[in-house]
Amino acid sequence: MTSSEMDYDDPKRAAVLAAALGQFGRYGFQKTSMEAVAKAAGISRPALYLRFSNKEQLYRATMQGVMERAQQAMEARFADAALSFEERIVAALDALMGQYVESQVSRDLGELLENSGPQLGSMFHDYQERARTTISAQIDALAPPGLLNEELAADDVMDVLFSAALTYKQTAADRAEFRDRISRAVRLLCRTAD
Repeated sequence: MTSSEMDYDDPKRAAVLAAALGQFGRYGFQKTSMEAVAKAAGISRPALYLRFSNKEQLYRATMQGVMERAQQAMEARFADAALSFEERIVAALDALMGQYVESQVSRDLGELLENSGPQLGSMFHDYQERARTTISAQIDALAPPGLLNEELAADDVMDVLFSAALTYKQTAADRAEFRDRISRAVRLLCRTAD
């Protein structure tokens, strides 16, 4: 059982983390106070401190939950056998990154995750590496015939698509455009292999 699953098993903890996510996403790490999180969660500040000894610990738990849920959602999209290779890639990258395209709070949260080195340490880097490893393994397992060869390995395809998704996350006007651009990138790679 992951820590994210444990968070859902404890409704009070889940409520605190949901409130913290809203506060951190809206105001950033520096401007979010434990008092504001406690108020948003409907608990007292001392009760919050009983669960999390400081803001850094609360932030790490909150962001770990965000990253774990995105990883699980991505893996679920890859596991959907009803989808084509292209559809799985698009759905998986959308689950991983597309959520940061839609709203300002989501974009703020995405930026917060990317710029949280001091608070998260290697957590975000480790999360990205885990996602990249998953994507590469899925491409290797699911790629249509002819896509992968001696010159184009699963890691190469993953690098192109992951980099494209990072760019599209920042430049797409909305989530539909993000998905469309990922779809075109996958088709281009598949066409090039033909």
